[in-house]
Amino acid sequence: MPVFISYRHMDRAHAININTRLTQANIKTYLDVLDPESQTTDDITGVITRNITECTHLLAVVSEKTALSWWVPFEIGEATISNRRICTFKTGPAELPIYLDKWPKLSTASDLNFFIEAYREEVSNKRSMALDSISESVKGAYKRNAEMFHEQLKNRIRRGF
Repeated sequence: MPVFISYRHMDRAHAININTRLTQANIKTYLDVLDPESQTTDDITGVITRNITECTHLLAVVSEKTALSWWVPFEIGEATISNRRICTFKTGPAELPIYLDKWPKLSTASDLNFFIEAYREEVSNKRSMALDSISESVKGAYKRNAEMFHEQLKNRIRRGF
């Protein structure tokens, strides 16, 4: 159940810090800057799409700089189509596009800890399934489980505990 970390390269330091925290929590991650293939390919779109489909979660680092990015919205779209669990990590005071309200918005170390706990709960409850080709009814259950993950994490962030 790896977590794909999406970010604009100007926000790389935040992405690396999040990657470090998730790795310390024994959560597998995908970060393009650590992937030699993404640095040398002629088909970066294919590499990104494949890696998103191989992950169960996408955590997008967002800031005022993200508005100028083409890749972060693309990656969020790919994750949405694939019914991945999606969260944003807001790094500054900028207002985010309203379409991001659909998913949990993290902005503090405590919020990231809530994400880690929600991730672990999913693993222990086996709600995040294998990512191979699956039947339509199973895809529907996977989508419902993704929506439940989003709603529970959003509620926890709102409550603050």
